[in-house]
Amino acid sequence: MKLENWRKALETFLKDWQGRDEVVGALVCGSYVTGHPSERSDIDVHIILSNDVTWRERGNQIIDGFLIEYFANPPGQIRHYFQDDFNKHRTMSMVQFQTEEILFDYTGIIKELKLEAYGWLKKNY
Repeated sequence: MKLENWRKALETFLKDWQGRDEVVGALVCGSYVTGHPSERSDIDVHIILSNDVTWRERGNQIIDGFLIEYFANPPGQIRHYFQDDFNKHRTMSMVQFQTEEILFDYTGIIKELKLEAYGWLKKNY
């Protein structure tokens, strides 16, 4: 497995999600995007669901030797993560949306969430 082949594995993973009506966007974040993956790194993917979805999903899938960790959530849940992380003096969810690479964004919601994440990061604890 060559670390530079991660994008092909990501494309394969996204084929199952991209055509679904309830999926409005996807982003990838983490060490592969920032350019510092190791052989133990996973590929972190956020699947953004439409606002009217009442379910969430989190899972792992191995494709071509790459571990893909994915999170499927509607925007309201992402906003809840921002609030919860802020309340607990953490920045994980906000940083993920700041250091992401947008894979597709049919409604513009990922750009909105990125701006909101930036706003949360600027707040004083």
